[in-house]
Amino acid sequence: MKPFSRFRLYHWLLAIAFGAAYLTGDDAELAHVWLGYGLIALLAVRLVLAIARSRGFPALLPPAAQWKKPGNALAGKLLTVGLVLGFVSTLTIGVTMIDNRAALSEGLSTVIPATQADDDGDYDEGGGGLLKDADEVHEWLANATLTLVGLHLGWLLLYRRRQAWAMLGGSPTTPAGPAPQPPVGPAPGSRGAANGALALRVAEVRRESADAVSILFDVPAALRPRLAYRAGQFLTLAAPTADGKVWRCYSFSSAPGAPQPRVTVKRVAGGVVSNWLNSELKAGDTLEVLPPAGNFVADGCADDLLLIAAGSGITPVFSLLQDALAHGEGRVHLVYANRDAASAIFAAELERLCATHPDRLSLHHHFDAVSGYLDAAALTALLQDWTHAQAFVCGPAPFMQAAEAALANLGVDAARVHVERFGQVRAPAGAGRAATLQVTLGGQMQNVEARPGEVLLASMERAGLTPPSACRAGSCGACKCKVTAGRVKLRENQVLTDAELAEGWTLACQAEPETERVELRF
Repeated sequence: MKPFSRFRLYHWLLAIAFGAAYLTGDDAELAHVWLGYGLIALLAVRLVLAIARSRGFPALLPPAAQWKKPGNALAGKLLTVGLVLGFVSTLTIGVTMIDNRAALSEGLSTVIPATQADDDGDYDEGGGGLLKDADEVHEWLANATLTLVGLHLGWLLLYRRRQAWAMLGGSPTTPAGPAPQPPVGPAPGSRGAANGALALRVAEVRRESADAVSILFDVPAALRPRLAYRAGQFLTLAAPTADGKVWRCYSFSSAPGAPQPRVTVKRVAGGVVSNWLNSELKAGDTLEVLPPAGNFVADGCADDLLLIAAGSGITPVFSLLQDALAHGEGRVHLVYANRDAASAIFAAELERLCATHPDRLSLHHHFDAVSGYLDAAALTALLQDWTHAQAFVCGPAPFMQAAEAALANLGVDAARVHVERFGQVRAPAGAGRAATLQVTLGGQMQNVEARPGEVLLASMERAGLTPPSACRAGSCGACKCKVTAGRVKLRENQVLTDAELAEGWTLACQAEPETERVELRF
């Protein structure tokens, strides 16, 4: 069961148990007592889930960040805490008022006939005036708790309508969108022709910073289903070069459903495609693109989000941030590192979103030129109030290593840490072995010699072959091929499933030979 579904099921059980216990308070004493026991069990389960930080179940206490900046979110948390305390107080008084042994005995007798009640269904322990006072206190606490329930429902209707509707209907408030799928790569033997590629007109090339542009596309209605994407995914596009079309992957920086999908490209020193897109591309041009892909996506919207980005790593993170604010209900905290203020992409948009969502979005800018590089120790201090959240990390490799180390230092479960890596994954020096590759590409077979530490794609390109390729980072699936003999090992894989791996599929941009001879087919 998905985290959101577990969260919803728990709250339905709690609501039903409390409502039934309240309604049976006067006329069905045994049922009332056992429903109280059920509530105690449910509260114990919630405490265990809070301690275990189970995915999908928000922390019970408000995080420190909410105390520093009080608002509607803090009010909602305090109402929740009040409800829990009301439940606990009412149940504690109720348990002390009755003969629990007799209640348990008669209740069990309904399923175990040999078990009999000792007092003909009378569970009161006695105590005269003291008991009468306890009974009045119990009733007052129950009514007070019911009042808090009403206030909490009112708060939900005012500030969390989408979440309340989702709790009733069972659907996450963020549309699930299409399942992440690897795009269809360029046709075998030709980087210039791509099976499944789409031609999109460039609506605008927007300068975001001195070394980054955003590309906005006009998408005809007929193509929108094929261009549907989830926040955090990327688009693979082709750029013309002296050697023909070269395919590269760039993350969406727009939220799903935007009228004009947008990708953002930062200029990279020596990067043929990124430099061409920054310098030569103009509105009205047409680009060949592949369908969206990628697994750097959020599952539902029940959790708070911790977003950690550096440089161009803000691109998929900004898409996640916009989508969470538009469709989610949790809080979002962004730590964004750059060389200096001038190099920060989306700075103005981020400030506008902070002003629009002061209760839900908090932002920490870090500039290396002012404060030095962010290491694991500095990040640990910055992230300590957000260990309950789902974490998404994207940026240069050293920054990501520091962020992952900081989250590990804080005890964040690795299952709640999501990373997106840009660029190629390099092999350790001296790794790998030489091998002979028998490649079937475009219906033709050719032998290729692979050098130690060289991935299949590099070996084939060195031999003059042009197999399909795009991201070269193991995240798009354009270079997917099948190993029919021999063995390979993958440096990185963000696309292939366990079933596909078992069938022999691999990624040419990430696979190194493990045997002297490897046969593969595109």
